[in-house]
Amino acid sequence: MIFLLILCLLLPCSAARAAQLHASAASPRLRKHTVSLTLQSGFADTFQLTLGGVFGDGPAWQNRVTVTAGEVFGKGDSISFSGWNTHDAPSHANSWTAGASYRSRVIARPRHLLYLSAGVQRWRFPTVLCGAQDWLGAWQLQYQTRVKGLPIMLSEDSWTHFQSPLKKGSLLHTQLYTEHPLAERNAWKLALRHGPQHTYSWNFYGTNGHRVVRYAGFLLLSWRKTTLEAGYRQQLGLQPKIRDNRYWSVLLSRTF
Repeated sequence: MIFLLILCLLLPCSAARAAQLHASAASPRLRKHTVSLTLQSGFADTFQLTLGGVFGDGPAWQNRVTVTAGEVFGKGDSISFSGWNTHDAPSHANSWTAGASYRSRVIARPRHLLYLSAGVQRWRFPTVLCGAQDWLGAWQLQYQTRVKGLPIMLSEDSWTHFQSPLKKGSLLHTQLYTEHPLAERNAWKLALRHGPQHTYSWNFYGTNGHRVVRYAGFLLLSWRKTTLEAGYRQQLGLQPKIRDNRYWSVLLSRTF
Protein backbone atom coordinates (compact mmCIF):
# COMPACT_ATOMS: atom_id res chain seq x y z
CA MET A 1 0.00 0.00 0.00
CA ILE A 2 2.81 2.40 0.91
CA PHE A 3 4.60 1.45 -2.32
CA LEU A 4 1.50 2.31 -4.39
CA LEU A 5 1.17 5.65 -2.60
CA ILE A 6 4.80 6.59 -3.34
CA LEU A 7 4.38 5.52 -6.97
CA CYS A 8 1.30 7.71 -7.38
CA LEU A 9 3.18 10.69 -5.94
CA LEU A 10 6.18 10.18 -8.24
CA LEU A 11 4.28 9.69 -11.50
CA PRO A 12 3.14 13.33 -11.93
CA CYS A 13 6.67 14.54 -11.21
CA SER A 14 8.16 12.09 -13.70
CA ALA A 15 5.65 13.11 -16.36
CA ALA A 16 6.37 16.79 -15.78
CA ARG A 17 10.11 16.17 -15.88
CA ALA A 18 9.77 14.24 -19.13
CA ALA A 19 7.76 17.09 -20.65
CA GLN A 20 10.44 19.58 -19.57
CA LEU A 21 13.20 17.45 -21.11
CA HIS A 22 11.20 17.12 -24.33
CA ALA A 23 10.64 20.88 -24.48
CA SER A 24 14.28 21.67 -23.76
CA ALA A 25 15.40 19.22 -26.43
CA ALA A 26 12.96 20.57 -28.98
CA SER A 27 13.33 24.29 -28.30
CA PRO A 28 16.95 24.66 -29.49
CA ARG A 29 15.97 23.02 -32.75
CA LEU A 30 13.10 25.46 -33.15
CA ARG A 31 15.40 28.39 -32.41
CA LYS A 32 17.79 27.36 -35.19
CA HIS A 33 15.39 28.26 -37.97
CA THR A 34 16.07 31.74 -39.37
CA VAL A 35 14.53 33.78 -42.17
CA SER A 36 16.24 36.86 -43.62
CA LEU A 37 15.37 39.40 -46.29
CA THR A 38 18.12 41.27 -48.18
CA LEU A 39 17.35 44.27 -50.39
CA GLN A 40 19.97 45.78 -52.68
CA SER A 41 19.79 48.79 -54.99
CA GLY A 42 22.24 51.00 -56.85
CA PHE A 43 23.83 51.93 -60.15
CA ALA A 44 26.32 50.17 -62.40
CA ASP A 45 28.22 51.05 -65.55
CA THR A 46 25.87 49.01 -67.75
CA PHE A 47 24.40 45.52 -68.12
CA GLN A 48 27.25 43.07 -68.72
CA LEU A 49 27.04 39.31 -69.13
CA THR A 50 29.42 36.87 -67.47
CA LEU A 51 30.39 35.92 -71.06
CA GLY A 52 31.85 39.42 -71.51
CA GLY A 53 29.25 41.14 -73.70
CA VAL A 54 27.92 44.63 -72.88
CA PHE A 55 24.28 45.64 -73.52
CA GLY A 56 22.96 49.19 -73.21
CA ASP A 57 24.76 52.51 -72.95
CA GLY A 58 24.29 52.78 -69.20
CA PRO A 59 24.25 53.71 -66.47
CA ALA A 60 22.04 50.86 -65.31
CA TRP A 61 19.83 50.95 -62.23
CA GLN A 62 20.07 47.53 -60.58
CA ASN A 63 17.89 46.01 -57.85
CA ARG A 64 18.01 42.65 -56.10
CA VAL A 65 15.82 40.97 -53.48
CA THR A 66 16.77 37.73 -51.69
CA VAL A 67 14.78 35.74 -49.13
CA THR A 68 16.76 33.07 -47.27
CA ALA A 69 15.54 30.42 -44.81
CA GLY A 70 18.35 28.87 -42.77
CA GLU A 71 18.69 25.55 -40.92
CA VAL A 72 15.87 24.00 -42.94
CA PHE A 73 16.86 20.33 -43.03
CA GLY A 74 20.21 20.31 -41.26
CA LYS A 75 22.89 22.43 -39.65
CA GLY A 76 24.36 25.02 -41.99
CA ASP A 77 21.92 24.56 -44.88
CA SER A 78 19.58 27.14 -46.44
CA ILE A 79 16.96 27.72 -49.13
CA SER A 80 17.03 31.00 -51.07
CA PHE A 81 14.64 32.75 -53.45
CA SER A 82 16.00 35.73 -55.38
CA GLY A 83 15.14 38.19 -58.10
CA TRP A 84 17.39 40.69 -59.92
CA ASN A 85 16.61 43.46 -62.41
CA THR A 86 18.79 45.85 -64.40
CA HIS A 87 17.23 48.93 -66.03
CA ASP A 88 19.20 50.72 -68.75
CA ALA A 89 18.60 54.43 -68.13
CA PRO A 90 18.85 55.75 -71.75
CA SER A 91 16.77 53.02 -73.45
CA HIS A 92 14.58 52.00 -70.46
CA ALA A 93 15.23 48.34 -71.34
CA ASN A 94 14.79 45.87 -68.48
CA SER A 95 16.59 42.56 -68.09
CA TRP A 96 15.93 40.28 -65.12
CA THR A 97 16.62 36.94 -63.48
CA ALA A 98 14.75 34.94 -60.83
CA GLY A 99 15.64 31.71 -59.11
CA ALA A 100 15.52 29.32 -56.18
CA SER A 101 18.36 27.26 -54.72
CA TYR A 102 19.26 24.92 -51.88
CA ARG A 103 22.68 25.19 -50.20
CA SER A 104 24.29 22.59 -47.93
CA ARG A 105 27.42 22.88 -45.81
CA VAL A 106 29.46 19.73 -46.46
CA ILE A 107 32.69 20.65 -44.61
CA ALA A 108 32.80 22.72 -41.42
CA ARG A 109 36.23 22.93 -39.80
CA PRO A 110 38.00 25.79 -38.00
CA ARG A 111 39.97 26.76 -41.14
CA HIS A 112 37.93 25.13 -43.89
CA LEU A 113 34.32 25.71 -44.99
CA LEU A 114 32.76 24.14 -48.09
CA TYR A 115 29.23 24.79 -49.36
CA LEU A 116 27.49 23.18 -52.33
CA SER A 117 24.27 24.49 -53.83
CA ALA A 118 21.89 23.61 -56.65
CA GLY A 119 18.86 25.35 -58.06
CA VAL A 120 16.86 26.55 -61.05
CA GLN A 121 16.84 30.01 -62.64
CA ARG A 122 14.78 31.98 -65.16
CA TRP A 123 16.57 34.57 -67.34
CA ARG A 124 14.84 37.22 -69.45
CA PHE A 125 17.30 39.37 -71.47
CA PRO A 126 15.44 41.08 -74.38
CA THR A 127 18.59 42.94 -75.57
CA VAL A 128 20.81 39.83 -75.81
CA LEU A 129 20.96 38.65 -79.45
CA CYS A 130 17.35 38.00 -80.57
CA GLY A 131 16.15 37.87 -76.96
CA ALA A 132 17.06 35.39 -74.24
CA GLN A 133 14.18 33.65 -72.46
CA ASP A 134 15.92 30.83 -70.64
CA TRP A 135 15.40 28.16 -68.02
CA LEU A 136 18.66 27.01 -66.48
CA GLY A 137 20.07 24.72 -63.85
CA ALA A 138 22.46 26.52 -61.51
CA TRP A 139 25.19 24.95 -59.37
CA GLN A 140 27.69 26.56 -57.04
CA LEU A 141 30.72 25.55 -54.98
CA GLN A 142 31.95 27.93 -52.28
CA TYR A 143 35.17 27.29 -50.35
CA GLN A 144 36.53 29.46 -47.54
CA THR A 145 39.84 29.21 -45.71
CA ARG A 146 42.50 31.40 -44.10
CA VAL A 147 46.15 31.76 -45.09
CA LYS A 148 48.29 33.50 -42.46
CA GLY A 149 45.15 35.06 -41.03
CA LEU A 150 43.95 36.33 -44.42
CA PRO A 151 40.55 35.04 -45.60
CA ILE A 152 40.48 33.32 -49.01
CA MET A 153 37.17 32.70 -50.80
CA LEU A 154 36.78 30.54 -53.92
CA SER A 155 33.50 30.47 -55.82
CA GLU A 156 32.63 28.23 -58.80
CA ASP A 157 29.30 29.06 -60.48
CA SER A 158 27.95 26.91 -63.29
CA TRP A 159 24.83 27.25 -65.44
CA THR A 160 23.35 24.77 -67.92
CA HIS A 161 20.47 25.50 -70.29
CA PHE A 162 17.29 23.46 -69.97
CA GLN A 163 15.35 25.63 -72.42
CA SER A 164 16.29 28.63 -74.57
CA PRO A 165 15.46 30.14 -77.99
CA LEU A 166 19.23 30.65 -78.39
CA LYS A 167 21.97 28.05 -78.65
CA LYS A 168 22.05 25.97 -75.48
CA GLY A 169 25.15 25.11 -73.52
CA SER A 170 26.97 25.40 -70.20
CA LEU A 171 28.97 28.15 -68.53
CA LEU A 172 31.55 28.15 -65.72
CA HIS A 173 32.44 31.32 -63.80
CA THR A 174 35.32 31.18 -61.30
CA GLN A 175 36.03 33.85 -58.68
CA LEU A 176 38.85 34.04 -56.12
CA TYR A 177 38.75 36.72 -53.43
CA THR A 178 40.64 37.88 -50.40
CA GLU A 179 39.59 40.60 -47.97
CA HIS A 180 41.65 43.15 -46.05
CA PRO A 181 40.13 44.95 -43.05
CA LEU A 182 41.00 48.65 -43.31
CA ALA A 183 39.25 50.21 -40.32
CA GLU A 184 36.79 49.27 -37.60
CA ARG A 185 35.13 51.51 -35.03
CA ASN A 186 32.13 50.57 -32.93
CA ALA A 187 29.66 49.02 -35.40
CA TRP A 188 31.36 50.51 -38.48
CA LYS A 189 33.67 48.40 -40.66
CA LEU A 190 35.67 49.28 -43.76
CA ALA A 191 37.22 46.51 -45.86
CA LEU A 192 38.78 45.94 -49.28
CA ARG A 193 37.82 42.79 -51.18
CA HIS A 194 39.60 41.94 -54.43
CA GLY A 195 40.58 39.07 -56.70
CA PRO A 196 40.60 37.54 -60.21
CA GLN A 197 37.66 36.12 -62.21
CA HIS A 198 37.51 33.81 -65.23
CA THR A 199 34.74 32.55 -67.55
CA TYR A 200 34.71 29.41 -69.72
CA SER A 201 31.87 28.46 -72.10
CA TRP A 202 30.64 25.23 -73.69
CA ASN A 203 28.38 26.45 -76.55
CA PHE A 204 26.56 28.86 -74.19
CA TYR A 205 24.70 31.21 -76.59
CA GLY A 206 26.91 29.72 -79.30
CA THR A 207 30.21 30.65 -77.61
CA ASN A 208 33.07 28.33 -76.72
CA GLY A 209 36.34 28.37 -74.83
CA HIS A 210 38.00 30.89 -72.53
CA ARG A 211 35.97 34.10 -72.68
CA VAL A 212 37.31 36.70 -70.25
CA VAL A 213 39.71 37.28 -67.39
CA ARG A 214 38.84 40.02 -64.93
CA TYR A 215 40.27 41.58 -61.79
CA ALA A 216 37.71 43.14 -59.47
CA GLY A 217 38.00 45.24 -56.34
CA PHE A 218 35.27 46.26 -53.88
CA LEU A 219 35.39 48.81 -51.07
CA LEU A 220 32.85 47.71 -48.43
CA LEU A 221 31.56 50.07 -45.74
CA SER A 222 29.31 48.18 -43.28
CA TRP A 223 27.21 49.30 -40.36
CA ARG A 224 25.43 46.43 -38.62
CA LYS A 225 23.28 44.89 -41.38
CA THR A 226 23.71 47.70 -43.92
CA THR A 227 26.53 47.68 -46.49
CA LEU A 228 27.63 50.27 -49.05
CA GLU A 229 29.67 48.65 -51.83
CA ALA A 230 31.75 50.53 -54.40
CA GLY A 231 33.24 48.24 -57.04
CA TYR A 232 35.61 48.53 -59.99
CA ARG A 233 36.53 45.79 -62.47
CA GLN A 234 38.97 45.51 -65.36
CA GLN A 235 38.11 43.03 -68.12
CA LEU A 236 40.52 41.42 -70.57
CA GLY A 237 38.87 39.70 -73.53
CA LEU A 238 40.36 36.36 -74.50
CA GLN A 239 38.68 36.17 -77.93
CA PRO A 240 38.82 38.66 -80.85
CA LYS A 241 35.20 39.86 -80.59
CA ILE A 242 35.33 40.53 -76.82
CA ARG A 243 36.34 44.07 -75.90
CA ASP A 244 38.59 44.98 -73.02
CA ASN A 245 36.66 47.31 -70.73
CA ARG A 246 36.27 48.80 -67.29
CA TYR A 247 33.17 48.36 -65.16
CA TRP A 248 32.02 50.19 -62.03
CA SER A 249 29.15 49.78 -59.57
CA VAL A 250 27.82 51.45 -56.41
CA LEU A 251 25.30 49.34 -54.47
CA LEU A 252 23.55 49.69 -51.12
CA SER A 253 22.18 46.59 -49.35
CA ARG A 254 20.23 46.01 -46.16
CA THR A 255 19.40 42.71 -44.45
CA PHE A 256 16.36 42.33 -42.21
